[in-house]
Amino acid sequence: MRALFLALAVVISLVPLWPVYQTPAFIVAVVVGGVLGALIAVVSARRSWSVLATVLATVGAYLLVGVPIAIPSQALLGILPTLQGELSLITAVVLSWKQLVTVMPPVGSYEALLVPVFILSLCGVVLATVLSLRLPRNRARSNWAAVVPLLTLGISIWLGPSRSFASIVVTVGVFVLIALWFAAGRSTNTRAGFRSLGVVVLAAVVASAIVVVVPITNRSVWRTEIEQPFVLQDDTSPLSEYRNYVTGDQQSAELLTVTGLEAGQRLSLATLDNYTGVLYSVGGVAADFTKIPGSLPVDSSSGQKVSAEITIDQLTGPWVPLPGALGSLSFTGSNARSLTDSFYYSRPSQTGALITGLVAGDSYTTVAHEGEMLNVDALASLTPGDAIVPAPAVIPDGLDAFVATTAKGKTSAGERLQASLTALMTEGYISHGGPGEVPSASGHGANRIAALFAATPMVGDAEQYSTAAALIATQLGFPARVVMGFIAPEGSSAQSALTFTGADMTAWIEVSTSQGWVAINTNPAERPIPDEQPQDPTEVAFPQTAADPPAQEEPQLNDSASAEATQEEQPNTVDPVLQTVLAIVSGVAWTLLWLVILALPLLSIVFFKRRRRNRRFKAATSQEQVLGAWDELRDVLVDNGTTAPESHTRREIAQETGIHAATVVAVLADTAQYSGEKVSESEVLRAWADVDQLSDEIARKRTRWQRFQARISLRSLNIPWARLSSWLPQRR
Repeated sequence: MRALFLALAVVISLVPLWPVYQTPAFIVAVVVGGVLGALIAVVSARRSWSVLATVLATVGAYLLVGVPIAIPSQALLGILPTLQGELSLITAVVLSWKQLVTVMPPVGSYEALLVPVFILSLCGVVLATVLSLRLPRNRARSNWAAVVPLLTLGISIWLGPSRSFASIVVTVGVFVLIALWFAAGRSTNTRAGFRSLGVVVLAAVVASAIVVVVPITNRSVWRTEIEQPFVLQDDTSPLSEYRNYVTGDQQSAELLTVTGLEAGQRLSLATLDNYTGVLYSVGGVAADFTKIPGSLPVDSSSGQKVSAEITIDQLTGPWVPLPGALGSLSFTGSNARSLTDSFYYSRPSQTGALITGLVAGDSYTTVAHEGEMLNVDALASLTPGDAIVPAPAVIPDGLDAFVATTAKGKTSAGERLQASLTALMTEGYISHGGPGEVPSASGHGANRIAALFAATPMVGDAEQYSTAAALIATQLGFPARVVMGFIAPEGSSAQSALTFTGADMTAWIEVSTSQGWVAINTNPAERPIPDEQPQDPTEVAFPQTAADPPAQEEPQLNDSASAEATQEEQPNTVDPVLQTVLAIVSGVAWTLLWLVILALPLLSIVFFKRRRRNRRFKAATSQEQVLGAWDELRDVLVDNGTTAPESHTRREIAQETGIHAATVVAVLADTAQYSGEKVSESEVLRAWADVDQLSDEIARKRTRWQRFQARISLRSLNIPWARLSSWLPQRR
């Protein structure tokens, strides 16, 4: 029964992994692994198996039940192992640990990601229980069994999420079970008992260190330290290829076919939030691509649920079109598994990508939640959100003046955004620069956007207008980004298949508001473009001609907005020296706290003995004071290992010590009790002085460790260890 404490400690130490899984399969894997481990350890102990036999039994149990428990997706009928499952189970012993920290949590029972927790539970319980049962209980090396749950606790936290989950509660729970395991040993050897106590103190220090190294808030774990294998931050922006879609070789090419979109619903190719002055690309937090476990929890209130089936034709590249915030995605076809392995997703930007890239014939089904798309007329009530996007590296010439002029007189941020975007759509005209169209240069760099604002009339297409609109929103305090993709035309229905060509490619913007991200289509309506108006020679560039509006009505433009965005983007840095000092101070403080907690029982014993001595010394009568001196002397002898049977007289006990002071106190006590004469104050003081003398003589003959043992001994309190631990399970 004693080993049960360590087995439970191992199981509890795996609790920090719950946020990574968040599935009942996690509980099953932990419980089954723990039960199997305990059974193997008990049989190994009773039949005196060798180390090799115990290891082989553990490996056999792992292979026998590992597939249905740790890789249920590859189990036949959910309970029988398969050849593919066994192969995955073997390779997962090495590969699953890194895969676990590269997949976006919660991972559920995705592929073989339950293998790490199953191994920790099975092997941890086997090792802890075998060491507890097989090693001699009264030897120091048996105490190393208590290290096993501490190791599993450390591994669990290291594999866990960056945000702690009940770290202190779990750590204390593990420590309490370890302490109970030590207490259940009930060693009669005092030295062995104190050695066990030392190991408990070591366990407390290690537990405290784990809590210190892994703080309550965000922490540095393997998941945050590992370099993600897929980064698209430096990839070419798909927006730079916009003209090739709408006027180039892919204008009439069938890019993909989708079923499940209603009229007006969107299919996003990529979300771009980093403007370098040359192009819009994926950057900042949007570049955080990780693997997903097939499905993700999505707030149902975040938008309309869309279920779509998509088949790729001539659309190539890494970007995977999605109809909104991804809830689940399943590739179909013969290469579904390889596509699943190479798919990565950026939750901040709601963008999917493939390492291998899309090819004709790839298909998948997806469930997503599409965010709201607002009309420009509905923007007045919006307030800026707190999303973080990289600050634009360059603000095109003319944009500041355009914002100042169009938003003049507007008070709220939403009204200014509405006014500026309305002006952009009213003054802008659509032209792709194709044959028979008004000339319109491609690109969305700072020079092209500056030319857009300088032209009369403004001429461009979705590439320029989405870029300009996103920069305008940023200048007005709204974090913004550009989204490139498709919008289902009027007449579309979820039951019909819709084929998109290159000419259908478009772009819009998303702005962060206090209610979340909202989409805005800022492309002007297609209409005839008037002739170019001659430039007024009295006018110069926008930045010089814009009238200075009243200070209270003006939006914060380029410098301040960029500064605020930069401050949001850059986290507060901490002096590394100060951080190290604080970590050391915190570690020392936690360690001292644990030591004080552990020392409380010992301090209580010392305090009680001191209080007992004072009560005897300050008794009501001199007779009681002398008798109290003898009682104190007798307790000193008992705590130092001298036997003092109740059947012996005071003088007999004193003579056995061989110390004259003991005999003097015994005579004074007998006189005070039996003579009936009043004891003088000088005799009381002499009796207590002899007690102190006897204590000093005994102390000089003993080592420092023996003196410490005597101070905390319970023998004089008449509370033997056997009585104290009688409630513990009895050894059979």
